[in-house]
Amino acid sequence: MISHGNMTHGHSTGGRTSRTMKSWESMKQRCFNPNAPDFDRYGGRGITVCEQWRTSFTRFLSDMGNRPEGMTLERLDNDGDYTPTNCTWATATEQQRNTRVSIYLTINGETKPLLDWARHVGLWPSTLRRRYHAGWPDADVVFRPARNGG
Repeated sequence: MISHGNMTHGHSTGGRTSRTMKSWESMKQRCFNPNAPDFDRYGGRGITVCEQWRTSFTRFLSDMGNRPEGMTLERLDNDGDYTPTNCTWATATEQQRNTRVSIYLTINGETKPLLDWARHVGLWPSTLRRRYHAGWPDADVVFRPARNGG
């Protein structure tokens, strides 16, 4: 149920809050509470929450819908704010691919995370990371055979 005026949204009953409301509360803590454990990775580096979400759980719920089982709130642009156009519900695997330390390689117009390329060619991700950080071209990072067949 969504709030309109004095009606309730149904996401906080008997002192318990829904997963969706917990995501909304956590988002605000990360961005606005300097004592929050992850503040330095969010609010501390300038990530904020759009006004309509910051002030209204109902608006957040209307834009995002209920949090699906097994998913959490993700920003599509990791350097962008929490806004309706920059957020989605994502699995842990999807979230792991969208971090500031993720490496994306583009080969023949196809861009994928380094981990996906490593699986594709059967090489260790650490091998591809070393090559990438050594300045190799993306195609060589992925497709140059490993020494000793490893």
